[in-house]
Amino acid sequence: MRMDASGMIRHNRREMSQLRHDAGVLVRFWSLDHHRAEPVLWPVSPWPKLVYSMEGALQVESRSRLYVLPPNRAIWIEAGESHPAETLGRARVRTLYFSPVMEFQRPTGLVEVRPLLRELIAESCLSGPLFANDPRSEAMATLLRFEVEQASSIPAGIAIPQSYWLREWTSQFLKYPLELPSSAWSRRTLERHMLKETGLTLGQWCQQARALIALRALSTGSTVLEAGIEAGFATPSGFIQSFKRQFGTTPGRFGGP
Repeated sequence: MRMDASGMIRHNRREMSQLRHDAGVLVRFWSLDHHRAEPVLWPVSPWPKLVYSMEGALQVESRSRLYVLPPNRAIWIEAGESHPAETLGRARVRTLYFSPVMEFQRPTGLVEVRPLLRELIAESCLSGPLFANDPRSEAMATLLRFEVEQASSIPAGIAIPQSYWLREWTSQFLKYPLELPSSAWSRRTLERHMLKETGLTLGQWCQQARALIALRALSTGSTVLEAGIEAGFATPSGFIQSFKRQFGTTPGRFGGP
């Protein structure tokens, strides 16, 4: 059953109330199948969470980075952190909330989802909340914790500047990467602030942004050639090299020929 935005907000308020008061719960879940590209309305949670799309891709923004999640990745979100997100088409999104008593130390970021973790996420969402003092629930929660803590961190995402004007500039570039957006600021000012706010030169940031745009295209069904063109790479070889440098693998792993 689909929900409109107001229905999702009401659900999220009820969910937050439960998260605050259910001391006997170790792991809660939230499942929603999306039928098109649209925002995902998560509230800021006092519990850390693992967000995963069983099918389809997500774009998620943390305090300082923008991520694209194809189906072999999840994102770990620390407690109390806002994370605006949107699906990039049809997607089956599964979110697990972990009680603070489980004391994860993992920072916000992408993690690799191996087959066992994938099945644990799916089973947890089917079984319902995992309760303390229930042997099966405790066993699943313990295994989930182990798999999440041992999952490989993935070097992905792109730094997002914090100043409003530069954030708007980067937003335009992420939509139209074939040329630099116009700006009231000089290129020298742009370069200086980009380095100060992201730790990257303007050229480095644009190259990483293009690789992220290509990953987004691959995640929604584009071929490797189509993704490279959409992201503004001049040659296929340049695209493959840049993609591998940022994501540690070739774009062929995510797209068609």
